[in-house]
Amino acid sequence: MDPLSVLLRWAHILAAITALGGLLFSRFAVVPTADELGGETADKIHAGLRRRWLPWVIGAITLLLASGLTNYILMIRRVKAAPELWGPDWMGQTGYHALFGIKFLLAMIVFYLASGLVGRGAGTQWIRNARKQWLSVTVGLGVAIVLISGWMRNLHTGANDLPDPVRQYAKTYLEDIEATNAGGGGDPDDDAGPRGGRPSRAAPPPAEPASGPAASPASEETPDGQETEEADRSAPAEDRQAPETAGGGEAAAG
Repeated sequence: MDPLSVLLRWAHILAAITALGGLLFSRFAVVPTADELGGETADKIHAGLRRRWLPWVIGAITLLLASGLTNYILMIRRVKAAPELWGPDWMGQTGYHALFGIKFLLAMIVFYLASGLVGRGAGTQWIRNARKQWLSVTVGLGVAIVLISGWMRNLHTGANDLPDPVRQYAKTYLEDIEATNAGGGGDPDDDAGPRGGRPSRAAPPPAEPASGPAASPASEETPDGQETEEADRSAPAEDRQAPETAGGGEAAAG
């Protein structure tokens, strides 16, 4: 993963945590407490939260939109750049475009409701008049967006339809591992060749025949004088000394 993708992913996750965390805290902590206090105190609590929380809401919405759309465009380019890994119609097979469309539509609704809950305009006063109910709706939609995002992220981890060579390699490799475990050990690479999935280890080359007098007769390539000399050199030491001893004995006798 390149650094830009990492930064965009971090920005998207942090913005989502900020937005959804604030909604959960408001729904299950702030609003019930304000309702218990009631009257002017509750109005002061909501006014103080609106003043402090509105910039965070706007920032989170902006970051979610920018990082989400950029991640979507980069994902499309990544799939189109490697059709041999992702398949010819990965987007259509996984319904990626449809999932993103649903997620984007739900996000727009959440952004509108969240802005209305902390806003001050007269056009969104109806949201604040039923604050608890619309907070519950907004939290539910936020959880649905997180679930869809998790499903889409799971699709990012690999291709939907691997090419035949890659799929065959993976299948053969898993079969080799299972066969090795069933057999009680050994290296799965040693017997993978007969299956046809992966080539077996190359056998060592045969040893070259030893060179010497036994490999090629010297009598066919050398003159008569050298033939006797080669024969004498190839004979054992005791056999070479015997004629010399015999010759010395004849000389002594003469």
